[in-house]
Amino acid sequence: MGSKKSIVIAFAVLCAAVVSGWLVTRYYFSQAEKAESPLIELKDETSKGLEALTGGVEAGIPVKIFHPSEDGMAGEERMFQNKPLPVEMAETILAEYLKLLGEGFKDAKLLGVYRDRNNVLYIDVSEEFRKGFAGDARQEYYLLRSLFDTTVKNIQGIEDVRLLIEGKEIESIGGHFRIMYGLKTIVQ
Repeated sequence: MGSKKSIVIAFAVLCAAVVSGWLVTRYYFSQAEKAESPLIELKDETSKGLEALTGGVEAGIPVKIFHPSEDGMAGEERMFQNKPLPVEMAETILAEYLKLLGEGFKDAKLLGVYRDRNNVLYIDVSEEFRKGFAGDARQEYYLLRSLFDTTVKNIQGIEDVRLLIEGKEIESIGGHFRIMYGLKTIVQ
């Protein structure tokens, strides 16, 4: 009789463990599905849907683009067509930003802009961006700050900016500041 009772208890414990595991797994996966968001925003489909809502009319908006100068930083206001997605708007603004950097950066190209679910904007530029920089700590600071300010002040909801060179995280542009963990900690 004792062994029959222990078998029933063991079976009840096993059933309880299976049901608990199923509930935990179901809860975990339902939370993970809710939190999933792509790293790269899909431009084409979402843009078409938003264009249909606005009737295809895009208004011009003022944008302030910051860039390093001899006195630290300067800003220029430009008008751009409003883009429905923050990533598209960031691409447009950052392409203009690269043009304003001057002679040393003339070969630097914007390879892509991505936003993650934590509202961190990843800016992927060509190797020429790093090669184009030749300056001291002050000049590197203003280069990074102008990139950060141009992005955060013009794109709603961006919490931080991370810089990629040819799709890879790098330690530094000029050796003075560690940018691997985002620009926010450096410029603020």
